[in-house]
Amino acid sequence: MADQIVITEKTSQAKDVRAAIGSRYGEVFPAEGHLFDLEEPEDAVPEWKRWSPMLLRPEGLYATRPANGGNKAAKLKAIREALRDARRVWLATDCDREGQLIGQEILEHYNYRGEVMRVLFTAQDPQTIRDSFNRAKPNSEYARVYAAAVARRQADQIYNLSLTRTATVILGKGTRGVIGVGRVKTPALAIVCKRELEIRDFVAVTYFEMVATAKVAGGQFRMRHAPPERILKRENAEIVVRAAQNFEGHRQVKPCGFAVPDRRAIADV
Repeated sequence: MADQIVITEKTSQAKDVRAAIGSRYGEVFPAEGHLFDLEEPEDAVPEWKRWSPMLLRPEGLYATRPANGGNKAAKLKAIREALRDARRVWLATDCDREGQLIGQEILEHYNYRGEVMRVLFTAQDPQTIRDSFNRAKPNSEYARVYAAAVARRQADQIYNLSLTRTATVILGKGTRGVIGVGRVKTPALAIVCKRELEIRDFVAVTYFEMVATAKVAGGQFRMRHAPPERILKRENAEIVVRAAQNFEGHRQVKPCGFAVPDRRAIADV
């Protein structure tokens, strides 16, 4: 077996990396997104198997376990066997926080202690990929990125499951199914629901706006008066109209932030 390997995030990425560098940095192994899931609450604390409204926060972190579905098991097995002889790993997963987690969680799960280099690229053309390998840095420099990704995932596990179970137990009495609460879905649905309630509760109100035609030496233009606090009474609108009717005088106009000479305007409301 080679003494170094490359891990990418997906098969298409592995194909582009192979085309760019061949086997110069060892065999290229693609993951399939996350090859590990977090364990369930009852795996951490057996008493949590029974759903109840409580915070599902273990003493430490939720441990990882191999994910199911697709060909994840086969890909993980290939990487696991290659890690046994590899003295150096090149992590070429996506350059964002999630990509850092996808690649490094494999090494953390198997307690890999060899050298790890981080390869970052935002385009997958051959030259960009080759340059990114030449600029690779020790993975230890991205420890904070990995820690942030772990914290986000652990927080999702703790609060999403805790709130889902709480909502299901308290609000779901007499109904079938689970009331899911999530970091992304729930706020998005809340925005949609809030707007729907605003539409349902909307009551049309008659209000008044004034439009005036201002005549100047070069012609005329229209002006519209629509204050944020809407004018709901006709008599108040008429007061404004009478005050502006046939007004004649100078006004300093500053369109787009530039001053222009005074212009004499006559308002016809």
